[in-house]
Amino acid sequence: MSYRGNRGRGKSRGGGGGGGYINRGNSNHQHNNDTSNIPSGPAPRFAPCKYFTSSGACTNKKCSFGHQVKLHGSIDASSPQPNNNNNNGNNGYNNNNNNNYNQNNVVAYAISSVALWETTIPPASLKIFSGSHDGFWRLWNTAGGTFAKEFEHSMGPSAKILQIEISNNHLFCAFEGLCNKVPKVAVGMIHVWNLSNPADPPLEFHLDDGTGFSPYAAARGVTAMVVDMEPIVSGSRDGVIRCWRFDPTAKRFAVMNTLHGHAREISGLVVTTAANGSKILWSSSIDRTMRLWDLESGKCQYLISADTKNATGNVVGHTDAITSMLVWDGKEHGNFVLSASLDGSVKAWSANAECVASETHGQGVVSISLVNDASNRPLLMCGLENGNIMIRSVLQTQKTPAFCLLMTLSSRFTNVGHTNGPVKCIRAGPSATFYTGGNDGKVNVWQVIGDFDL
Repeated sequence: MSYRGNRGRGKSRGGGGGGGYINRGNSNHQHNNDTSNIPSGPAPRFAPCKYFTSSGACTNKKCSFGHQVKLHGSIDASSPQPNNNNNNGNNGYNNNNNNNYNQNNVVAYAISSVALWETTIPPASLKIFSGSHDGFWRLWNTAGGTFAKEFEHSMGPSAKILQIEISNNHLFCAFEGLCNKVPKVAVGMIHVWNLSNPADPPLEFHLDDGTGFSPYAAARGVTAMVVDMEPIVSGSRDGVIRCWRFDPTAKRFAVMNTLHGHAREISGLVVTTAANGSKILWSSSIDRTMRLWDLESGKCQYLISADTKNATGNVVGHTDAITSMLVWDGKEHGNFVLSASLDGSVKAWSANAECVASETHGQGVVSISLVNDASNRPLLMCGLENGNIMIRSVLQTQKTPAFCLLMTLSSRFTNVGHTNGPVKCIRAGPSATFYTGGNDGKVNVWQVIGDFDL
């Protein structure tokens, strides 16, 4: 089984959708669920029509509500938790949208990650991979809009899947699970399946140098990955970042560099290119910091913390756990890194790590992704702690300022959407679709259909 040189164009779309796994129960990070100190910002331009959002149709010809977004389907993509009589399904997140959840007193394991596979293996189709805290990754077929489950695979007893990505027709699964070399202790592991030959055993990431004494990728769960380049980069709950290369002789991934600096869990990793052509790794953490690293030397070049100030003396860093990052290629506008935080803000950073924009959401932001509308204009999707999704413009136009709040999708008003806690991941898809995974154990399939009048 080889990693390089496989046919097909399977890949993950809409980078940055996953964010990190933040466990309120076990983390040293303490989050106050009182969001009264988070500014709510201006009202959105459009209020969604609940009939159109839920079905794609509205018979009221005089309807004044927005007809821009439709929910195509909602997949029960996880299994119920053993103890159904608990009130801890939100893992400490602020939750105002549980009105119609737990009607049957069922709490599902959270969906941690979603990835899309555009397979060229006949018959060509788009398929959905979901990863859950129940330890399973599952494959869903989108043909006919039925979203039928094709396959599921368990990563073992007590496992939690924290991140999944697809690149070069390979499925990368990062999880926390048990290893026989350290009995009864959960460690971080990454397994990789060749989707062209799925019956082959998965490739693995190992810390050891072939001795077999440390057949795992991190001391704690792996929460962030960059897999569409060499070296592959991973970050884990112990705050450690590692760079990996595939060893064709040993048929496994081996560590080539280790980056230390973060004090808590890594929640996001993205790579940009500097003016001199060098690769810059941006990392974020629930320790409220972002770091910029020279990927070749492994040296940290810049630190953005809660105390970082701009040239005018204003504090620009995040003041709570950073949850997600992505890179936006603005073409003639340049490249920017966007970061999200439980402080309720999404910030845009220039290549020089200057904060050029900041918007607040009234709730902690858990996940972000860029989705192109039907006219190929970028929209920023922001998944919030309470299950809402806020949609923002990105570019400034004659009609719309940059990062203008366009719409809020909330199950309280549309009767569809995520409940019982945060939107933990968002993944962009083709044809203006986007896919969200929630703390409620569901994967929702959305599409931007109408015009936001940008």
